[in-house]
Amino acid sequence: KEIQKRHKKISKNELSIRSKNIALSAIRFYMLKHDTIKDFVFDPKKSISFEGETGPYIQYTHARINSIIKKSKQKISKADTSLLKDEAETNLIKKLNEFPQLINKIGENYKLSLMCHYLLDLCQEFNTYYHSTKIIQENKDLESARLSLIYAIKEVIKKGLTLLGIEALEEM
Repeated sequence: KEIQKRHKKISKNELSIRSKNIALSAIRFYMLKHDTIKDFVFDPKKSISFEGETGPYIQYTHARINSIIKKSKQKISKADTSLLKDEAETNLIKKLNEFPQLINKIGENYKLSLMCHYLLDLCQEFNTYYHSTKIIQENKDLESARLSLIYAIKEVIKKGLTLLGIEALEEM
């Protein structure tokens, strides 16, 4: 229903593919976000939400970033990242820098829940940034720098989801 609300002319086949992907994401993410030594109760309604600590929320953030990049019509290329001075931007850059160490930590501890929580934090920080910052704008140098930043976020989200066995959707 949510997909049909957003895309009135979506084909039945595409609707079926996206719905299945989102449902599998919801189940897999919900199961993996919990520490393996703790009990939990699966809540189907909570797991499928596009808001909150869910796989669909992560997928939606990835799709949102993809949409912003398409809307800008700029090619992602070398950018002057020294223009990224806002506190939210530096926090996002720091968060991106945590990703390689996180992969090592997951490998050492066998805790995929760490990836889930990292992706949730990254997506929450991005969404806060997105709501307070104009990414597409008149200053094309700043726009290019911000697009490079959100492209890096998109790629990390995609890699993180892939490691969890979840497909990163380009559109929701």
